[in-house]
Order: sequence, then structure tokens, then C-alpha cells
Amino acid sequence: MIRGNDVRVGHVNLAKPGARNGSKFVGIVKALNCEGIEQHLVLRDRSIARQLMPLGGVSVGPVAHTAVTASCLVPAVDVAHVHDPAAGQAGLILTLTRSIPYVLTHRGELPKGNHPLVHAVYRRAACVICPDHADVDLLRHFEPALRVAVVDETGEPAAIHHLVRVYQNSQRIPMAGSNGIQ
Repeated sequence: MIRGNDVRVGHVNLAKPGARNGSKFVGIVKALNCEGIEQHLVLRDRSIARQLMPLGGVSVGPVAHTAVTASCLVPAVDVAHVHDPAAGQAGLILTLTRSIPYVLTHRGELPKGNHPLVHAVYRRAACVICPDHADVDLLRHFEPALRVAVVDETGEPAAIHHLVRVYQNSQRIPMAGSNGIQ
């Protein structure tokens, strides 16, 4: 098993400025930074970007407003972590075009309707992260084959170590003769 600091994570957070999960996102990035995880951020919220710019080991890309733009701004990383429904499409684009696996944080309600793109975003995720057990059964009913992990968003060391294990288990694994392309 590789050490946590050998994982390069690209975060995509396209939540609108003032979204209620901004402080949790900042806490997770800071806690991962304390663990030595190299991170690149693509954000929509300029205030969060300004808050995280001074951190060493964390690079902040230009502000992005769409999933296509965000997917273009993510550098070569081992795994992408998409933090909101709008960013889910960026994760799907990264997987389909650059073979970068992604984990998706799910909070709250399931997406409305039965849109194939929504199913593809969830189905293609290497793992769907839930902050608590409340949504796990609902997600499994939505898409039975989902790989789901419950990871507390408190930023506590045990939760951060669990998140790092999710990242490690979600990385692409090159196969012999494939040059890393899946």
C-alpha cells in the first residue's frame, strides 16, 4: 500500500458562492494538507480560493463555472474528488477523456428525474462518499452497484485517514502493457 502523501488529489467544487458546505470543504483541504497530501483545487467560489491559496502543497487553479471548464483545468492527478452535483459532470469528463478516476461526495437528496447523465455520473464514480449513513440505502436503491463509503466531514484525523484510504483505493491501476490507459 502506498503512503498517503504519494496521492495527488484534484478537488473540483462548483458550488455557488455562499453554499453551506464551504467551511467543511475548507476544513477537509486543510486537514489533508496537514497529512502531506498534494492537492490541486478548481473552484467556483473566489472567497474559498483566496482562503486556501496560502497553503503550501495546495495549488489553486483559475475560477471555473462549468464542468467542461473545470475538467480542462484539472492537472494530471491520481484521483479527482468532486464535491457537488455540478462538479459530478467534470468527474465524468475526466474519467472518459483522461482516465482519471473520481470520487463523488453525495449530500442530501437524490437527483430528480431519471436522467441517464445523472446515472452515468454516479455509476462511473470510483466511490461515492456519504458524510453519514442516512443516504447509503437510498443511494443503493438508486444505483445498486455503487461503491459507497461513509466518511465523516469533521476533519478529525481518523476521518481524514479514512478519506485518504478511499483515495488510494480509487486510483487507476496500470495493467501490464497498457501504459496506464484503462
